Amino acid sequence: MKIILTYDKKPITTNKERAGNRWERAANTKEWRQAFTWIAKRERVPRMKWINVTAQPFQKRGPLQDTAACNPSVKAAIDGLVDAGIVPDDTGDFVRQITFLPCRRGDDQLILIITGERGDNA
Repeated sequence: MKIILTYDKKPITTNKERAGNRWERAANTKEWRQAFTWIAKRERVPRMKWINVTAQPFQKRGPLQDTAACNPSVKAAIDGLVDAGIVPDDTGDFVRQITFLPCRRGDDQLILIITGERGDNA
């Protein structure tokens, strides 16, 4: 099973997060977490026994961010998948692999490609 979820906003980078303050960090984390909870519910993503996540960031302007620099947004997005009930937790038992693809030129967005085994984890 392959699921593609997209949020049309430039992902927050580790460097940007470190340069900010704790309130900005909390606000960004909340936004990304809630966005992916809502997106997963809107797309009716089924419950999964386990998942692998591939992150593909896109950036419209400026120098392209480093590979894996979008980790703060991806971590919050995966937490959003947990909130949506896709997997019960984001430990290694349920999120077996996270792959970061290099940022590509395009409209600002983060695409998560989710693969795994469908199942009831209730």
